[in-house]
Amino acid sequence: MKRLAVTIAAVALVLLVGTGTTAALWNDSEAVEGTTVNSGTLKLTMNGQSQVTIGPLSGLYPGGVIATKIALAGQASGNLGLDYTLAAILSDTSSASSTLYGIIDAQVFTQSDAGASCASTGLPDGMQVYGSGGGFTELSALVVTASLVAPAADSATTHLCIRFTIPAGTPPDVGGIELSGAATTFTITATGEGTR
Repeated sequence: MKRLAVTIAAVALVLLVGTGTTAALWNDSEAVEGTTVNSGTLKLTMNGQSQVTIGPLSGLYPGGVIATKIALAGQASGNLGLDYTLAAILSDTSSASSTLYGIIDAQVFTQSDAGASCASTGLPDGMQVYGSGGGFTELSALVVTASLVAPAADSATTHLCIRFTIPAGTPPDVGGIELSGAATTFTITATGEGTR
C-alpha cells in the first residue's frame, strides 16, 4: 500500500511538472504616480518636398563648379528636437551616368540666411559641413548629419549650398565613357530623427 501511494504521488508530480501547472499564484503590481507620456511629430522638407532631384548635371567640366541651393525646413512637436542626415543617391544607373557620378566631387555649406551667397565662383557664405577647408570631397560618399530643430523649439530652416565639380585634370574619357556627352541624375535625400 505504501508503495502504491508513493507511485501515485510520483505520477501526480510528473503530471503537474510536465504540464507547467503550479498551485502557486505569483502575481504582484505597483501603482506609479506622476508618470507622463509625451508624443510628438516630426516633419522635414527640402524645398517643400520630401526629396530633391539634382540634375542632369550636364555642362559640368573639369575644374568648373555648379551650385544649387536647397531650403531644409524642419518642424518638431512634443518637446522633440530634429536631427537630419543628408545623402546623395544615384538615380540613373546607366553606365555613362554612373561613371560621371563616380568622379563628381561636392561640398555642402549650411547657411542661416536665404540670401547668403551660393555661387559657382569663390567660397559660399556659411559653415562648410561636407568637404573641408573650402575643398571638395567625393559626391558618392556624401553623408552629413547635423541638428536642425532644438528640443525646445517648434521649427527651423537652414539653407544648404551644395556645389559640384569635376576635379581639374580629369581626362575627357573615363572608363571608355566620353564625359563631354555624359549626364547624371541623382537624388539628395534628408532623413530626420527625433531627439530629446
